[in-house]
Formats: sequence, C-alpha cells, structure tokens
Amino acid sequence: MTTRRLGLFALLAVILAGPGAWLLWPAEEAPQPEPRQAQDSGGTRLYCQFYVFTEQRPRVAFYFEVDREGAAPAYRQIYVAEDNGERADFDGVSEPRPAWAFSASEPARISSRITVPDASQAAQHEEDIAIELHRYEPKAEGPVWFEASLKNVHYQNLPGKCRQSGA
Repeated sequence: MTTRRLGLFALLAVILAGPGAWLLWPAEEAPQPEPRQAQDSGGTRLYCQFYVFTEQRPRVAFYFEVDREGAAPAYRQIYVAEDNGERADFDGVSEPRPAWAFSASEPARISSRITVPDASQAAQHEEDIAIELHRYEPKAEGPVWFEASLKNVHYQNLPGKCRQSGA
C-alpha cells in the first residue's frame, strides 16, 4: 500500500510540475534589442550590427549619436549590446557617452578604446576598436544599410552593416 501511495504522489508531482516546467521552457528565441532613444531624442543616429557567420543573429550592436555640425562629424556611443545579453547604456547624464574619432580615409572609419575582460589579475584591459564604414557619406540619411567591418581583437574582426538616420 505504501509503494502504491508513493507511486501516486510521484505521478501527481509529474502532472503538477509538467505545466510549470513548460512555462520555464522558452517558446522562441528572444528578440534582438532595438536601438533605444537617448534622453535627447533629436539628432542623427548611426546604428551598426556585426555578425559571426550569417546575418541571422548579430553578435554585437553599437548605437551612436552623430553631431555633424563641425568640420568632422563627432560620434558618441549611446549603447553596445552583445548576443549574450550583456548591454552597456550611456545616457550622457549619469556618465558621459564614449567619444569615437572619425577618419575620412577610404573606407571611412570611427575608432575608440574599450575595456574588455581578460584572465589577468586586474580582470580587464583596454584595447583599440574601430568600425570601417564602406561607402559611407556622413551627411546622408535614410533607411539604407551599408557594409561595415568591426576591427577589434576582443570581438574578432566581424563583418556587418550600419544605417544612419535623422531625427
């Protein structure tokens, strides 16, 4: 009789846990983060995403505000989002947005330095990062994607694409 009760309790536990277990199972892959609007929603924005092999899922995405008023455009990073869910947002209020330098070389390039994790005692180090913007016109706007390349040791030199839009 005790064995039978134990079997019934086990069956009841499986029945009750079954629907709950399905709630924990992801129904589909999580959607990729969309560019967030900065606190000042005006101005020109540059969005870039880079892939490991195919364009199905970005490995990393960068979002910049672009100031085109000076002789050379100025780029300030709004956020960086990685495919593992890590994301760093720079609102420009509580902390300044990282500045990226523009070079009108062929292809055009924006570059900066980033802090990346490593196995050292400090657990991090700084390294150079650059985005090459192929056939990029800083004054242009629109929904057209253009080719880009991420040049960085940590992200392993990824191909990708960018799009610039106005407010």
